[in-house]
Amino acid sequence: MPVERFRKPVRLPPNSYLGFGAYLVTICTCDRKRVFVSLETVAPLICSLACASAVSFFAVHAYCFMPDHFHAVLAGTTPAARLSPLVRIFKGNATAILRHLGFQNVWQKGFHDHVIRNADDLRSSIAYVLENPVRAGLVKHPRDYPYSSPFLFDWHSSKLAL
Repeated sequence: MPVERFRKPVRLPPNSYLGFGAYLVTICTCDRKRVFVSLETVAPLICSLACASAVSFFAVHAYCFMPDHFHAVLAGTTPAARLSPLVRIFKGNATAILRHLGFQNVWQKGFHDHVIRNADDLRSSIAYVLENPVRAGLVKHPRDYPYSSPFLFDWHSSKLAL
């Protein structure tokens, strides 16, 4: 008799993603295709992220479009904020934009999330997102990478403005 294997659930219960929570979200491209490599590609996705976040009641604290994946630190701004619909809206709108630019089958299924638990976790999550291009060897300093942005970070003093 074959042994049944149970997959560990990828997500916490749905109520874990409701309201004023904060999250580090990672979304990868299908087969790790290098998609986010030009301003022509990334600029409309930044606008799409802003719109999807606004209609889903989320603030974007930081984001980074790496060539083959995307990171964002997001925080709910009302009790009605729900993470999964935000990601669904963003990926759907981004798919339409990228299809118009000639890309097909862009996204890997699903997304990875990390629930941010406190101010220190928020700081380290923002730093992780912004330093991603440095770790990948794309730039020497996070502020030199054109496809990322902090919202709570002062580039000049290199301190979080929390």
